[in-house]
Amino acid sequence: MINLLILLDDPDFIGSVQFSRIKYQAKDVILKENEASQDVYFILDGQVQISTCIGEEVDRMLPGLARLGKGDFFGELAMFDGEPRSAEVTAFTDCEIAKVDGTQMLSFMEKYPEKGYFVLRELFMNLVIRIRQNNLRTKTVLELYLKENIPAKKA
Repeated sequence: MINLLILLDDPDFIGSVQFSRIKYQAKDVILKENEASQDVYFILDGQVQISTCIGEEVDRMLPGLARLGKGDFFGELAMFDGEPRSAEVTAFTDCEIAKVDGTQMLSFMEKYPEKGYFVLRELFMNLVIRIRQNNLRTKTVLELYLKENIPAKKA
């Protein structure tokens, strides 16, 4: 696997894809759940917290789903499907983020298929890791729910 941060130094990428480096302070909201955008974000330094909103506005909770750090990325799902953001991302520490135009990144991958293959492979492997983590979380939640709500079978 390659680290996608090397793209930010690739002359073909620099010439094809707009991106900006943005600094955030701890607790700054980087993107909001349900926001429309296809940008992808690379973490250059620091950590971010991925959260999702549960409950009504009055009882709103934002449980953490993941914490990502330097070299990680987020926002790739919306780049591919154009759907609203599925989670909120907040700076956990002071951090620097590269905000990359997602539609231009897709065009870059088509224009440079060898580089595009490695980008897709890195994105895919990252998604595989996240799906496996979510499967484990779902299993744990279901086990807890079933233990609390299904009476034990009598022998």
